[in-house]
Amino acid sequence: MLLNLFLIGLVGLLAATAVGALLWRRFYRDDPQNTARRIFKNSAATFGLRVLVRGLDMVFAFILYGALAPAEIGRYDLAALLVVQYLATFTDFGLGVLLTREVAREPDAARRLFGVTLTLRLLLVGLAAAPIAALLIGSYGILDRLGVGEALTPSGQTAIWILLLTLIPGAFSGAVTALYNANERMEVPAVVELITAILSFFARILVLILGLGILGLAWAAVAVSIVTALIFLVLQVRSFFRPTLAWDTTEMRALVPLAFPLMLNNLLSAIFFRFDTVIIRAFGGGMGDALVAQYGMAYKIIGIALVIPPAVTFAVFPLLARRAINERAGLFDAQRRTLQLLLIVALPLAMGISVLSRDLVQFFSRNQFEAFQPSIGVLAIVAWFLPLSFANGLLQYVLIAVNRQQAITRAFLIGAAFNLTMNLIFVPIMAISLGRPEWGLYSAAVITILSEGVLYLVFRPLLNAEGLGPNLLRMFGRPTVAALAMGTVMLGVKLLIPAWPGAIGATVIAPFVYGLTLWAIGGIGAEERALVRRIVNH
Repeated sequence: MLLNLFLIGLVGLLAATAVGALLWRRFYRDDPQNTARRIFKNSAATFGLRVLVRGLDMVFAFILYGALAPAEIGRYDLAALLVVQYLATFTDFGLGVLLTREVAREPDAARRLFGVTLTLRLLLVGLAAAPIAALLIGSYGILDRLGVGEALTPSGQTAIWILLLTLIPGAFSGAVTALYNANERMEVPAVVELITAILSFFARILVLILGLGILGLAWAAVAVSIVTALIFLVLQVRSFFRPTLAWDTTEMRALVPLAFPLMLNNLLSAIFFRFDTVIIRAFGGGMGDALVAQYGMAYKIIGIALVIPPAVTFAVFPLLARRAINERAGLFDAQRRTLQLLLIVALPLAMGISVLSRDLVQFFSRNQFEAFQPSIGVLAIVAWFLPLSFANGLLQYVLIAVNRQQAITRAFLIGAAFNLTMNLIFVPIMAISLGRPEWGLYSAAVITILSEGVLYLVFRPLLNAEGLGPNLLRMFGRPTVAALAMGTVMLGVKLLIPAWPGAIGATVIAPFVYGLTLWAIGGIGAEERALVRRIVNH
């Protein structure tokens, strides 16, 4: 019955999305002179649509955790992490961000740059993706033979090989998305992402109903990625130009040095953000797949919060790129306003997720709650990486806007080295020396937060050298006080009203407590009200 209601709701959501897109095209009119409204449109539309996408992912996670064993979920999570996070990042090679930046600055170069960057992406998919996957699979096999780890199961390996096929249509979809971002039309890729998510939901539910397991999920991902690419093909022809591949050796040689630091930055960011999962699986003490599922649950739950930084950052990035040329004061002002907004949102999210960690894990795991007990502590800890992650996500793109991507690479090298070193020390200690592999999950969560701190400490002097160093401690002040007040009230409600009624009551009251406290201590002042007026005024 519940599943039927979900499916009916999704059909309605798909229809509403189509109607909404038509109404948007009919009635929305941009104002080139109203920068605040344009940025708000790009960020709000993208954020709203991506919240729906993440909501669908969370609904599917709710169903998935009741349909498959934790070990099976862990095998698929690891395969998706390798392909979607690492190999997709590598084969993108920073070319999406580079295409966005260069087309925002020089629109007439769009056709030429699109063809060359898409050719480079496809070359990387064809030449590098399979060898890298084989290397990782072989590494787990070596650890197993040495007696210090576990080899990947045959189904886990097959899922990786199937998911590699998603990289080809994904390369094209990413290139078209970059064109829309450069033209500050972020709502279009966001709508496509929502449509894709709805189709993916249907496909994955069908796979679970048919009992096809994780290999069926992998093939569903391939089919949906092809459909997404076809949608983008139609949109590109209507909005820009017909896609073509372009082989220009001189242009490629010029682009690769520019794109390489961007790719390395994104890859290193991905490494210290989730490579701990690979280490946890390697030293799982015979329960590696289950540990991956337990650790992954925490990230699935906070996944809806992680749509905020890219939605806001990509919306403001074209503006940052233009102001970086000869408007440093304007660039600093845009950075400050955006960073303050991100922190105002991130801190209550971290507090709310941490306070409700047990309730959230119980809600998703249901009849498998006992098997996911370690996820409670992981979620309560890892939620606190959100504020620094939000800040670093923006500051990274500020440095890209001022053409300091090479310096960012050094920062990510330091952050990734710290994260890898700490995880390689503490995860094996917990699993092998102490015989408590689940403690490795908690240490990995703490190391994630510390890694974000290390990254900011490296970013800081780079920003200072450009005259763009933010007063982060001051920005943290009022939102932190308001979040503490919110958390105190939430805990009080949960103590007074036990079980689910208390958790629901705490959730309902939290935004009001936070908003009123923030307003009372001056966190919402004349500047913020003036920004709202500029957004809504015609």
